[in-house]
Amino acid sequence: MPLRRKNQFKPLVLAVLVIIVAALALTMSGRRFSSAMLAPFVGVADWAAEGLGQSVRMLQPGHHARKDQLHSLETRIAELETTLAMTEDLRRQNAELRQAADLPPVPDWRGVLAEVISRDPERWNERMTIGAGTEEGLVIGAVVLVDGQVVGRVLHTYRHTAEVVTILSEECRFGVRLEKVGATGILRGTGARRGVDGQTGFRVDFLPKELVVSPGEDIVTSGLGGWMPDGLPVGRAIADQTSENALKIIDAAYGQLQCVPCKPLGGFHFVIVMVPRYSIMDE
Repeated sequence: MPLRRKNQFKPLVLAVLVIIVAALALTMSGRRFSSAMLAPFVGVADWAAEGLGQSVRMLQPGHHARKDQLHSLETRIAELETTLAMTEDLRRQNAELRQAADLPPVPDWRGVLAEVISRDPERWNERMTIGAGTEEGLVIGAVVLVDGQVVGRVLHTYRHTAEVVTILSEECRFGVRLEKVGATGILRGTGARRGVDGQTGFRVDFLPKELVVSPGEDIVTSGLGGWMPDGLPVGRAIADQTSENALKIIDAAYGQLQCVPCKPLGGFHFVIVMVPRYSIMDE
């Protein structure tokens, strides 16, 4: 009897549930309530479907092959970019080497081509090591050129290498001449100290104090002492913008010029060292 009563109530319960679902579907609040109740189940279903789809795609033939091919192409592109950069650097160095080799002949002197093999990190523009030494005929004091312009001189020599100091270094000294005025003096680098307008350069000391030197005056080698040829370009004189005479009088005894090199000293890879012909065995 109790079982029969329960069976009699089933249609009634189902009817009530149908009415409730219909009411929920017809009202805005009911639809929001239904969506909130079903959202977790819908999210789980979507996640399961996405995972199943990804698994099926990975099992398809060629998936790993395409991934490996893409990685190989990316690696190849990186290699080609590196090769292109190296090619451009070699082309630039080749042009520099050709220009260095085209140095006009200087009587009684011979140019030795050498590569810059290292630089002092703390004095990048002041000191370097080159790949030529006594076996190639280099001597201490020999002048070092880039594109026909003086950048320094040899400080120490070894069998197949040499240490070079540039005209910015305080260790670099040699005789120079003012090309237009004709007066001679001694060049010395200023090191880390800044000159006129904050420029790093060199100075020329022991000039006659009565000279009038215009800014821009060309400084060339004097050739005195026989250590280097005469007339090689070294740099130019500079002065304060308010001064028409670049010469500065020191201790009422001599004149001094602040100067800058002909070219930047940090970017070249090859140099020419000028040595007397008698120091090299003629072939």
